[in-house]
Amino acid sequence: MTDAFDVIVIGGGVIGMSSAWRLAGTGRRVLLLERDRTGAEASSAAAGMLGAQLETSSPGPFFQLCLESRSLYQNYVDELREETGVDAQLNHNGIYQLALTETEAHALQRRMEWQIQAGGRAQFLSSREVYESEPLVARNFGALYLPDDGNIHAPLLIRALSLAVKRTCTVLEGAEAISIVTHNSLDYTVSTHSEKYVTRTVVVATGAWAPHLLPSLTGRIRPVKGQLLSIRPRRATLQRTIFHHHTYLVPKRDGTIVVGATEDKEAGFNRDVRADAVQYLLDSAQQVAPGLSDAVFVRSWIGHRPGSEDAHPWIGELAESPQLHVAVGHFRNGILLAPVTANMLLDSIERRPWPVHWQAFHPARVSHEGEVTI
Repeated sequence: MTDAFDVIVIGGGVIGMSSAWRLAGTGRRVLLLERDRTGAEASSAAAGMLGAQLETSSPGPFFQLCLESRSLYQNYVDELREETGVDAQLNHNGIYQLALTETEAHALQRRMEWQIQAGGRAQFLSSREVYESEPLVARNFGALYLPDDGNIHAPLLIRALSLAVKRTCTVLEGAEAISIVTHNSLDYTVSTHSEKYVTRTVVVATGAWAPHLLPSLTGRIRPVKGQLLSIRPRRATLQRTIFHHHTYLVPKRDGTIVVGATEDKEAGFNRDVRADAVQYLLDSAQQVAPGLSDAVFVRSWIGHRPGSEDAHPWIGELAESPQLHVAVGHFRNGILLAPVTANMLLDSIERRPWPVHWQAFHPARVSHEGEVTI
C-alpha cells in the first residue's frame, strides 16, 4: 500500500524534527522517516553551545544567519515547553573566549571590533576581570566576552522535539529511506525497505548520511567524527562557557561540564571512543581550567557531524528537482541553526522570496562542476 503525505521529511535529528514540526504547524500532513530513533546521532551528542558569535570568523551572511537563529531561540524553546512540558534549559550565560598569550589577546580585540560593527555585542575583559568572575580558569591575558551567546541542554531539546513531532506528524522510527523517485516532476515516491510513500514535497535532512540517499552529494557532505566527555566538579564550577582554540567547557544546569571536542575527518562512521581522544580532552580542560583538575570523570561519547565542502550548510531546493529540498552540512551548528533552518525550508517550500543573506546557503551556490540533482 502507498500512503500519501503533503511533505516527507527524511531524517530525525534536530534539523529534520524542527523542520517537520514547523511544517506540521501550517496544517500540512507530514511524515518523518528516521532510520534509527529520533535524535540518535549528532543531535543528542552535541554540547549544545549556541555560539552565534563564537563560531564565526568574519562578518557576512553566515554571521547574520547565526545571529538570526540565536534571536529565535527563546520563542523556539518556549513553544516546545508549552507543547511538551519539557524545559530544554536555555542558558543565557555568555561565553568567554580566553587569551592565553598576548598575541591571542590582540587577535581577540580585533575580533571584538568587527563583531560590534557587524551587529553583535562583545567586550574584552582584563585578566583580573576574568579571574574575579571565573577563578577556576588558567592565568591569562584576558578574554573576549560574548554576552548573548549561551547554551542548551541538547538531550532535553531532542526529547522535546521528539514529543512535539510525534504529536503533530506521522513519525516512523527504524524506517530507513532508501530511494527517492520522481514522477514527471509532480510527485515523489519515497521507499523504505518495506513501504512506499507518495508526496509532492521531500526534505532530506539526514546529516552526514545524506550522500547515501543523494549520491550527487558524495564528497560534498561528509562525516566529521567528534568525541566529547563530561566531568562533574567536586566543589565550585564555571558560570559560563569557556573556549580556547578548539576546546570548550560548557557548564550545564545538572552540575556537569561538557568538554569538547575532537575533529576527525578521516574516521568515516567509526564509533569507537578512543583513549587518546579522552586524554586529549582531559589535558585540554586542565590547560584551560586547572581549577577543575579534581573533577570527577562522568562519561565520553562520539557524534558524526555533517561537514560540507565549504564549511557552510546547504539549505533549499535542488536544481532540476522541484520541491526536493535539502537541509544538510550544518557541521557544529545544527543545534544553533535549527530554528532558522526550519523557517528557510518553509519559505522555500512555499516559494516565498528569501532575504539576501539566506541565499548564500542555497544549493545553487555550488557549482562549477554541474548541478546537484538526484
